[in-house]
Amino acid sequence: MSSEANWDDLRLLLAVSRRGSFLQAGQLLGIAASTVSRRITQLEGSLGEPLVERGVEGCWLTSRGQSLVEVALAAEEGLRRQAAAGASVLPTELCGSVLVSVGEGFSSCVLEAAHRFTSLHPRCSVELLVTADFHKIVRGVADIAIRTAHLGEPSLVYRPMGKLAYGVFADAAYLQRFPAVTPVTAVNIALLPPLDMLPQMRAARAAGLERAQIRVNSFAAQIEAVRRGMGVAVLPRILAKDLIAVFPDIQLPDMEVYLVTRPQALKQAHIKCFFAILEQVLREALCAALVEE
Repeated sequence: MSSEANWDDLRLLLAVSRRGSFLQAGQLLGIAASTVSRRITQLEGSLGEPLVERGVEGCWLTSRGQSLVEVALAAEEGLRRQAAAGASVLPTELCGSVLVSVGEGFSSCVLEAAHRFTSLHPRCSVELLVTADFHKIVRGVADIAIRTAHLGEPSLVYRPMGKLAYGVFADAAYLQRFPAVTPVTAVNIALLPPLDMLPQMRAARAAGLERAQIRVNSFAAQIEAVRRGMGVAVLPRILAKDLIAVFPDIQLPDMEVYLVTRPQALKQAHIKCFFAILEQVLREALCAALVEE
């Protein structure tokens, strides 16, 4: 087997390690998932031992596979240094893409972290996937995610960030029109299912905030409606900085926030760096929201 073929095989194994599935590895390299699977199987046959464990949740490297990935990382770093030297770029400069999956309420935090990260490392990029779904990070759908629930996946790193505080908010113009507004008389800009079943929404309804003449499916639409003076809304405090908190007697539960990733992802320097920056931004935002409460 030639050295070129060796590197091609290592490159495939490295992509599987980074993305956690043959499908995502193939998309990363621009080849079919079946091609990735076949060539990994051929490599395992030539070495006489398994390199990847296949499962319904994705792929995991064996100890032998991980040792080969470390060789691939060293080779990749060597190539980067050679290219950087030729382009008069410092060999320690980071390069690579980070895919982040978050709910709508955290997009501003990720964008701030992305700005700081790419300003420090212009050869890096950040891809933001805003979704209410909890993507399976173990399958390689994302490198990093922000979650408000611990799903108990033992193969993932869950780092607690703090608590996400909620409140009921209104625009000054709405309060000028209805200075004596109460939870019962207020127009609630409510959320559509399944978001309407969040503990904070249920607690607000139990406290009398039930007059929902307008229902939307996103926090962004909620905030826009509130800013237009159309009513009040239950919102995360980190999203309501320019709004006025109302009905302080309504007790809304906080949400635990976690920064989630795969241990293998943190072995990549650019992902580890972005993870640290995002952690700092998240803690700053959550602490500021608690102080304002």
